[in-house]
Amino acid sequence: MAVRPSARHAPRVNTPSDLLPVVYADESSNSGQNLLDPHQPVFTLAGVHLPDEMAASIVDEVRSQLPPTQGEPKYGSLARSSAGRRALKRAFGSMPEGSVRSHLMDKRFMVVTKLVDVLVEPLADADGLNLYEDQAGLALAELLRMAGPVLGDAAAFHRMLQAFVDWVRQRVATDDLFTAIAAYKASIPAEHANFAGWIELLECCRGVADATAADLATGEQRDILDPAVPALYCLCTSFGESVGRFRLVHDTSKVIDRNATLLRMAHLLPDPARPGRFNDPLPAVQIDFADSTSHPQLQIADWAAGAVRQWAAHLAVGGGDRFSEELADVVKPWVIGAVWPTGTVDLRASRTQGG
Repeated sequence: MAVRPSARHAPRVNTPSDLLPVVYADESSNSGQNLLDPHQPVFTLAGVHLPDEMAASIVDEVRSQLPPTQGEPKYGSLARSSAGRRALKRAFGSMPEGSVRSHLMDKRFMVVTKLVDVLVEPLADADGLNLYEDQAGLALAELLRMAGPVLGDAAAFHRMLQAFVDWVRQRVATDDLFTAIAAYKASIPAEHANFAGWIELLECCRGVADATAADLATGEQRDILDPAVPALYCLCTSFGESVGRFRLVHDTSKVIDRNATLLRMAHLLPDPARPGRFNDPLPAVQIDFADSTSHPQLQIADWAAGAVRQWAAHLAVGGGDRFSEELADVVKPWVIGAVWPTGTVDLRASRTQGG
C-alpha cells in the first residue's frame, strides 16, 4: 500500500554499467519485521545522486566543523551536538534540488496495512473485488487504525497487531492470531456493532491465513513485513524518472541482497493497482553494496535518512526538540512516497468494501 510515484522511464539503451549514473542509498531505523518496536516507530530510506567531487566537498566541509578526534560523522552523533546540527543544516542547504529523495513509513500503520494486504485482500480478490483500486484497502486500514484503539480496548487492539506480527515471523500459531482477533472483537461495546463487523471480516480470513502460514513455513514469503524492499522500489522508480537507468550502491543490507533478484524481476509481476498491467521495471540495472566510509554519497544518504526519520518520528509520536521541527522545511521536499496515515477515511471506498 505504499504511495507509488508515477513511472516515466527514459528509453532503455545498452550503456555499460560503469558509465551509468549512480544513486547511493541508506536506511534509518530498520528493525526488520519487528515493526512494533516502540523505540523505532519510523523507517526511512534516502537516496542521493551527486557527483563525486561535490559529495566529497560536502562531507569535507562537515568534517571541518567537527572536533578532529571525531570518527565517521554518522547522523546520530551529528544530531546530538550543536556543532553537528549546524554542520548538517549547511550541508543540506548545499544540496541541489532533486539530488536527495526519501521514502518513509510509519511502522505501526504499516502493520495495519499488511494485516489488510495479507488476510483480507486475497479473500476479496477471490470474490472479484480489487482492494487496490480506488485505494479501498487503504481506506479499510485507515478505519482500523483510527477506530481500533478507540471503539474497542486499546490494549487488546495492540495485542492483535502484535499477534499478527508474531504470526508472520512464525513466533505464534495461527490459532493464537485468531484468538487475539476474537479477544479484540469481544472488547468492542454493543453500541459499536457496525465496527465490530469489520473485525468479523478478519475472522472470515481463517482459510487465507492457513494457506499463508504454509507459505511462511517454507520461506516462500520471507521478509513480507520488512519495509526496505517496497521502499527501495519506490525510491528507484522516482530517481528513474529523472536520471533514467542507473547503478545503485546501497549501504550493506542483508534483506536487499536477499531480494535483489525479486526487485530486478518486478516488471514480470502484475501491478494490482492497475489491472491488466505489470509493474514498471526497476531502473536500477545493477545493485552493489558498500560501506559508507567508501563513498561520501553514502555518508550523505545516512544524514538524509536520519534527518527524515527524526522529523517523521516527531510527527508520528510527538516529542523531539526544536531541531526536529526545524528539519521540516528541509526534508519535506525530499519525500517522494510514504506509508503514512492520513487521518481520513474515504467512505465511498469503505462502502465498496463492505458491500
